Amino acid sequence: MSTQERTDVRGRDSADGRSGGRPDPARGRPATERLPRPPGTRRPGLAVLAVLLIVLGAAVAGLLALRLDERQDVLVARTNIAVGQQITAENLAVAKVASDGVAVIAADQADQVIGRFAGSEIPGGRLIDPGMLAAASLLKSDKAAVGVPLGTGRYPAGGLETGDVVQVVRAVEGKGEEVAARATVSSVKTSDDGVFGSGGGETSTVVTLIVGRDEAVQVAAAAAADQISLVLLERGASTKGN
Repeated sequence: MSTQERTDVRGRDSADGRSGGRPDPARGRPATERLPRPPGTRRPGLAVLAVLLIVLGAAVAGLLALRLDERQDVLVARTNIAVGQQITAENLAVAKVASDGVAVIAADQADQVIGRFAGSEIPGGRLIDPGMLAAASLLKSDKAAVGVPLGTGRYPAGGLETGDVVQVVRAVEGKGEEVAARATVSSVKTSDDGVFGSGGGETSTVVTLIVGRDEAVQVAAAAAADQISLVLLERGASTKGN
């Protein structure tokens, strides 16, 4: 190699920032010599979990859609229907509900409800079922409704239900006197229902009884004196077969 050629090579090396084939410390490591970044660690478990969540979400959405399709039009009370009141078309409304395991009356069977009587009080918005209906009004011309407040031990521990037939007894100082041989329970309300206050902080119960007109005064007087006890004779007998 001639002197001119060696001079040209040194000139090119100097221009490239290299001296004797070594990188110039002032210029840093050349780009061609930088180490590659390590590839990111793959997590196949997260990908599987994401797929499972997507499938599960789709399944839940499908079940909800099927559940909505299973709802049917049923009858509900448009407003409060009092016990003994004859039901008219104006008392009824239609709601769409899923009725699995619930006794309801389909909206297209309204003619089987109109003209019948409420065997118990039916609050507005409540689903109407056959057990709430009676073929005849409990409040006939010879009957009267009397509210009776009852304390603990004044009625069966199993409670009372609409349609129960009871014997009304006046209990004073360990002695009992029959006031009404057969009375029908038309409704049962407790302080837990938020209908009235309990006074002493204990749960209070008020039972509305359908009694004969000639018995109503005595029953009301004994109830006001907190002397009434009820003896269960028949469970739900007044609504059976109606």
